[in-house]
Amino acid sequence: MRFDELIESLEEINDETPHHIWVTIVSQEPRQFEITADDKANLDKLQKVQKLLCQWQRSGVKRYRVRLLGLNSSHGKQYLSCERDIHGKIFACAPNHFLKQTFTWDELDQLRNDTRFKGIAYFDQLLRTGIEEVKDDEAD
Repeated sequence: MRFDELIESLEEINDETPHHIWVTIVSQEPRQFEITADDKANLDKLQKVQKLLCQWQRSGVKRYRVRLLGLNSSHGKQYLSCERDIHGKIFACAPNHFLKQTFTWDELDQLRNDTRFKGIAYFDQLLRTGIEEVKDDEAD
């Protein structure tokens, strides 16, 4: 989502009632923001603003899926997966939106330098050859 699209969408959420929600764009690269609200803020409107800003923030970060080349199951291609974050168990799994299977470039660098995988030559090669960029509408 481009910055001008964000502003336009925020204006659509806004109506003529007094403002009790304030948005501050801290930086556009990396995309960071702050939301402040007083006790008179409309909670539904606050939730919409937060959801929109989180969507804008995620759309600025490229995400990647790591295909484990040569591994297939009856459920399809196998991808690098973890339950919640990269610091827990890492395993192969067919596409599953209940698992973390998309990663930022920083997360892939952290995995590449992780002591659990440092001595495994295949793992480094996997991170060089199996990377697929994920489109915004596919991201989890």
